[in-house]
Amino acid sequence: MDRIGKYEIETPLLDTSFSDIYIARDPAREGHFAVKVFHPKGDNVGENAKYGVDFWRARFVEEARIMSRFDHPNLVRVIDLGETEDGAPYLVMPFMEANLLYEIGEDAQTPEDIEKITPNWRPRPVSPRRAVEVWRQLLAGLKALHEAGLVHRDMKPSNILLERKARGRVKLCDFGMVKVPGAVGSRSGIWVGTLDYISPEQRKSSSEVNVRSDVYSAGVVMYRMLSGRLPIRGRAPMRAGRFGIPRTLAELIEDCLKQNCDDRPNDAGQVIERLDGIIPNVRMLTDKSRIPLRAASIKAIKK
Repeated sequence: MDRIGKYEIETPLLDTSFSDIYIARDPAREGHFAVKVFHPKGDNVGENAKYGVDFWRARFVEEARIMSRFDHPNLVRVIDLGETEDGAPYLVMPFMEANLLYEIGEDAQTPEDIEKITPNWRPRPVSPRRAVEVWRQLLAGLKALHEAGLVHRDMKPSNILLERKARGRVKLCDFGMVKVPGAVGSRSGIWVGTLDYISPEQRKSSSEVNVRSDVYSAGVVMYRMLSGRLPIRGRAPMRAGRFGIPRTLAELIEDCLKQNCDDRPNDAGQVIERLDGIIPNVRMLTDKSRIPLRAASIKAIKK
């Protein structure tokens, strides 16, 4: 494929369960763009698919409409929408250099699983300063969604984009699973999300989620950034001294991770209010992680 609409395709970027994404240029403008083309695959198509192609197509178009509504520094925006010659809808976004996985690596818990990952992509923490920088921006994007009555439902590192690889600005993306009042799939009870990052209530049914479910997922992301690990069952609590953060921040993260939805902060805006009261200036935090690289990772790097 050489062209989609007016966009000249340079290279494929990513294949997902529902789309193909390409890096492209617009001859009339400078810079690169990401062109996301609707293309469901695998279990999402065919006779055994639980939901048909028309359902997912409607969700794709809904995603584009949601993204085009916002002009926020921490939300990816849609700058164009169209259909290919084959009739597949596509949307166009500014190209981002990386996502949060570039900074924290891929998820893995056991030494055996970690060993299977390329050394540069093994799980690792970031500094408290960088974790708060990313979290504050992530929460700001979520706040805009929550104030519009929307629930993201798929908060995870790969959906947290970075404008550039070196401490880039954060932009939340992938609104394909956003819960929109009255929209396709919002009340169907369809299970959506990424298991390691979703709340207990979302594991039961997406129809039960609310903005506090996003708060839980944001708490998982913060725990992962500081510790290098996911907050799985039986996890160690977020200890302030070990992670180089104020005690009140550790308590805020733990509040976001409460199993009972009603025990969490009301929404992303409330989390921001508490965070800003705890850390008015991110420079008060250290720019070095207190969590050392795992022995397995160090051994692999030395090789």
